[in-house]
Amino acid sequence: MKPIENVAIVGFGSLGAMYAACFGATMGPERVFVVADAARTERYRAEAATFNGEPIRVTYLTYEEAAERAAVQPFDVVLYAVKYGALPEAIEQSSPLVSLDTAVISVLNGITSEEVLAERFGWDRVLLCIAQQMDSRKVGAVVTAGCVGVMALGVRDPEDAAQRANLARVTEWLAAVEQPFIVPADIQHQLWGKLICNVGVNQACAVYDCCFNGIHVPGEAREAMIAAMGEVAAVGRACGIALTDDDVAYWLDIIDHLNPAGMPSLRQDVLARRPTEVELFSGTINRLGAVHGIPTPQNERFYAAIKELESSFS
Repeated sequence: MKPIENVAIVGFGSLGAMYAACFGATMGPERVFVVADAARTERYRAEAATFNGEPIRVTYLTYEEAAERAAVQPFDVVLYAVKYGALPEAIEQSSPLVSLDTAVISVLNGITSEEVLAERFGWDRVLLCIAQQMDSRKVGAVVTAGCVGVMALGVRDPEDAAQRANLARVTEWLAAVEQPFIVPADIQHQLWGKLICNVGVNQACAVYDCCFNGIHVPGEAREAMIAAMGEVAAVGRACGIALTDDDVAYWLDIIDHLNPAGMPSLRQDVLARRPTEVELFSGTINRLGAVHGIPTPQNERFYAAIKELESSFS
């Protein structure tokens, strides 16, 4: 397989913009492409987005322009960074960008986006990925992050040679562009571990209307967060994932080292009065808990509270 020389990024929120900035800084704008519909592309071209005070060095393409380019020079990587609710439409619009040799990476929250992508593109192309420990934030065209975090990467079937080759190619590229990554021995365990983190911190900060500093200190918000995290571990065990209290403690320590002034994506959505990803968090845990007979009272409270917030947006 040829070395990775270019990347298309679908989704230009806080996470997509952060990765666009990181890759653009090392690869150059002629090799890093942000792909969107015509209206968004026009806006991105006019806004001159910045990351930590520096211009984001990428090329902005419409889906049609990207498809024309892919027909001549295929994209080596397509990275999806849209909200989960927008993923089906993004897949339809971006499918011409994915060739036989394109690696597909999702940095979406939750544990289901790779399944959706693999249904369309196949597991030979799709890696399992968790974007963790970053604290990126986007306000208008201004993107900031005190920490860009790490990508945890793996494959669905470690015995599959094509999947292993795809992973090796991507990790070689990430090392070359100095993007931090890890390859955990058990990527499914890591996926559920990140879900422990997301279910706790995203929902607690949204419901209690606080930045990370609000859940760093003892109090109701922190206790609710920890309770929700424990419920994820219990549901995960019922689903065959060997999660323990040590996993909750591990992710709690990561949360405690996030920028106190930062905030997770779900609270950013609430403040912007946008639909949230609550279905990926407490929605997922409540459904799986019901299937396996695991009580999830804190996640039920979070779900109801966030749905009430969403109902006020209109």
